[in-house]
Amino acid sequence: MQDPGAILAFIEVVRQGSFRGAARVLGLSKSALSQRVAQLEEQLGARLLSRTTRSVKLTDIGASYHREVCPAFEALREAEDRVRQLQSHPSGKLRITAPVELGQDVMGDVLSRYGARYPDVELEVSLTDRMVSLVDEGFDLAIRVGPLSSSGLMTRTLSDPQQLGVFASPSYLKQRGPLKHPRELAAHRCLAMSGAQAPTSWLFVIDGKPRSVGVTPHVTINSFQVLRVLAVAGIGVVRMPMRLALQDVHTGALKHLLKSYAPPPRTTSAVYPSNRNISPALRAMVDVLVETFADKPWHPVLRG
Repeated sequence: MQDPGAILAFIEVVRQGSFRGAARVLGLSKSALSQRVAQLEEQLGARLLSRTTRSVKLTDIGASYHREVCPAFEALREAEDRVRQLQSHPSGKLRITAPVELGQDVMGDVLSRYGARYPDVELEVSLTDRMVSLVDEGFDLAIRVGPLSSSGLMTRTLSDPQQLGVFASPSYLKQRGPLKHPRELAAHRCLAMSGAQAPTSWLFVIDGKPRSVGVTPHVTINSFQVLRVLAVAGIGVVRMPMRLALQDVHTGALKHLLKSYAPPPRTTSAVYPSNRNISPALRAMVDVLVETFADKPWHPVLRG
């Protein structure tokens, strides 16, 4: 197959009617352009152009070759223009997954912003607490909370680190006794978030090291909001995001427990497959996520 650059040089010489004009359009020296055309003629084994000191004309073979290659190069130019248009105007389909309660809190605002700006993108969102395999299940992006495994995915941080805390109502503690160390959780009625990766294992920092403490849930549900209501009602001990408990702690409806054993804060991130040619639709979604999380006066709900 001939060098596309040489073919383009030939077409431009014919279009401009001179080597000088074609060299100016292509940003080449006249000698470099002439060399490219000569190489094409050598590869084809035929003279395409008849050159004189004053003019350049197509030979019969050159005219036939020009008729054949011009439509192909015009189609290539149109394809390139189409790619540039798509790059500047997101379109197509985008599949996103996020944890259930986080999605309920955040995605309405995210999708309304995105949909208003990019109406040609079809959006499909799946809210699930299951760890979705993006590549295997055909998702473009996932929102995840907490430490990320080294999966080769691209990552964009969406929120500042958020803290989980342990809480119980004064009435519960009066009935069941104090809770001063994580190991004492075995004697308490625990309220667990089923959307957590390990709902029966709560992480703490004990003696300076991260340690998981097993709990036996009295109630398990994938909603921190419901767990908060149960904790305020004195049903048990809950571990949930600090932001959800602050008002109840302020009013005295809940007590903040085991503060000195709190695990490291967790960050919310957007993850997507590593690919140098990220689609405009996906790139725009990441930007809207970052913008929305930054603008909100609240912090996202964290998975346990």
